[in-house]
Amino acid sequence: MATVSDTFERKEKKYLITAEQCRAIKEALALRMELDDYGASRIDSLYLDTPDRSLICRSLEKPVYKEKLRIRSYGAFSEAGKVFVEIKKKFKGIVYKRRVAMSAAGAQAFYSGELSYEEACERFPIAGSAPSTALSPGKVQIAREIEAFLNRYDGLAPSMLISCMREAWRPIDPEDEDCVDRITFDEDICYVDLMQDSAVQRCRVTGPDQVVMEVKCAGGYPAWLCELFSEVGAYPRSFSKYGNAYKRVLAGQGAIDIRDSDSGKVSIHRIPTARERVGKHSGSLISPSAGYELATPLTFARAS
Repeated sequence: MATVSDTFERKEKKYLITAEQCRAIKEALALRMELDDYGASRIDSLYLDTPDRSLICRSLEKPVYKEKLRIRSYGAFSEAGKVFVEIKKKFKGIVYKRRVAMSAAGAQAFYSGELSYEEACERFPIAGSAPSTALSPGKVQIAREIEAFLNRYDGLAPSMLISCMREAWRPIDPEDEDCVDRITFDEDICYVDLMQDSAVQRCRVTGPDQVVMEVKCAGGYPAWLCELFSEVGAYPRSFSKYGNAYKRVLAGQGAIDIRDSDSGKVSIHRIPTARERVGKHSGSLISPSAGYELATPLTFARAS
């Protein structure tokens, strides 16, 4: 089984492609890349945010630096024996990710402030793993960074659960320098709004014919990959699963209008930025469409 790193630093570019484009890309990739050890698998990500969701609001403003905190499981979150508590930061296009593995119960006790990282690992160890394995100096240092994040924001709590089915591709030859580190394909992306008072509903972020492809690499793309993407018409674009789910919630509340007109244009009402909501900016509002990348009408079709 492949080992899982606790620290990542790399460039990540996303593409919103069709199922047909996805098939063509995978067929070409098979000459140089293969599915990783997990194959097609479900990924659940529990995003934490403040009561007014200031973290995702800040992220949608596309600042030079942004950060988020999530609990990720490879498999259904409710059934996971191990989860990852992750800080994900992005600065000038470079993604930095730091994470620690914990049991689901331990992670909840940790992020809620009920127990320290060390106490949570001792009381709720990962099944089949000695608590001491989680207490190496490197892991404790990452835990301190997560604690600092938790202390920076008031009232952090579960905001949304985002799930998807993922295929992750890696180079067939790990020494192949004319390849990228990893390409992932995410389908059936759905969310559950954990801050709503009504009954829990699972809603779609993307339509059934849409795939979010992400290329992860330390440097530039090899020529063959650029030619492949050009041939199938795949072009990079900004796409945040949590961000698009939040926009779907805003639309449901009447804060923005994401209805497509007959001309194919999207009408979006302005909303205040995070700075404006706390009265720190007296200038004009952002332009109506700033920061709101939208897909086809199918993007926001409700899941069955």
